[in-house]
Amino acid sequence: VPFVQEVVANSLAVMKYYPQARSAIELGGQDAKVIFFRQNTATGRLEVSEMRMNGSGAGGTGAFIDEIASLLKVAPEEYEALAENGTQLYDISGRCGVYAKTDIQPLINEGATREDHAASIFQAVVNQTISGLACGKPIRGHVAFLGGPLHFLSELKEAFIRTLKLDDEHTIAPLNSHLFA
Repeated sequence: VPFVQEVVANSLAVMKYYPQARSAIELGGQDAKVIFFRQNTATGRLEVSEMRMNGSGAGGTGAFIDEIASLLKVAPEEYEALAENGTQLYDISGRCGVYAKTDIQPLINEGATREDHAASIFQAVVNQTISGLACGKPIRGHVAFLGGPLHFLSELKEAFIRTLKLDDEHTIAPLNSHLFA
């Protein structure tokens, strides 16, 4: 079986099954990817216009979320419910676990709730992905959400949908999104 790099595998699967997609966001355990698609006017076929993947560190990934959950002494399976009940978003760095801990510790000392921490961490992941990988290029049109964190953490996916101002028609959430790569 020939080797296919995972970002290429993701893009091929999206192009085959979701030709209406114009962007794909894939969060893994230790990496994050944004893929931009365009319609080739000459052939009418969907093609990749750009692929971006985080280069170093696990900021904005599943490992980052797990690390912060551990800091807050929250089991991973409880984190989703906490985020769902968060009411206040705090500015927390999504670039690195060390930076996030530096932002979180004063919030803990000031009595911020675990629910607000969880919702804020999900928003930090969204902000890191959009600013760190999209780098100002707009993520719009039909957007596919792929990878384990976006599959298993619906509140994380909802934070992306809210931030990108997507409606149901423009949100692509495959049933097997955690297996796309």
